[in-house]
Amino acid sequence: MKYILILLILIPSILFAQEKKDENKRIYLLFGTSQGLSFMNKEANSNTTKKTFEVSPGYAFSYGAGINITSKSGKSFSEITVNYRSLSNGIKNIVDVNAEKGFSSRTSYDQFNYLTLDYRYSRYVKTIGELTTFFSLGIQSSYILNEKKTLNYEDSSQVITTKGKEFSDDFVISTTPTFLLSYGAEFNKGILNVGSKSRLSIDFTYDSFLLGIASSPSNQYFSTMINYRIML
Repeated sequence: MKYILILLILIPSILFAQEKKDENKRIYLLFGTSQGLSFMNKEANSNTTKKTFEVSPGYAFSYGAGINITSKSGKSFSEITVNYRSLSNGIKNIVDVNAEKGFSSRTSYDQFNYLTLDYRYSRYVKTIGELTTFFSLGIQSSYILNEKKTLNYEDSSQVITTKGKEFSDDFVISTTPTFLLSYGAEFNKGILNVGSKSRLSIDFTYDSFLLGIASSPSNQYFSTMINYRIML
């Protein structure tokens, strides 16, 4: 899946690499990726931050595409993107009857994969040297594709994959909304001089289902990610 998304990012870049830049252009095609860490806040279907097992941070990433719309004043911009997003966490001390102490010393992992629709509004705040910086606020609506649990016992591993449609009550569309805060810098060219513009930012996300009143069929996470976007 990762390789397919990488190709989707690279192919349009090659096709549009020779396109003449338009200084007055307001709408751009946008491709991006984020990489970072996620921290479990609540377990799936739980309204409490208490955990069944001790947990640790996990690997978080996303790949996406969409459009960037710059305001007429040039002081702000909006992004609408569709993303493949993955968040995970480590699980420690799972029960293992073959282990000397009854618990595995190896770390297991719980990974949720989503298809998300994102909107973020950004405003330019300051120019530092030749860099234009900005703050962003955003929200993500997620559709659960699947959950993958990798259980690592002392002498074996087991992977359990559950499709999103198999969750109870088919509660798939209306999953945990994710709120986003971001700070970054904009560049007048992309990597390897491909693209009209690019942006590099640090993103902080927080899952909060119905203000904590109801639970979610997926784990709820905090995450810290480095985000790179290129515009054509």
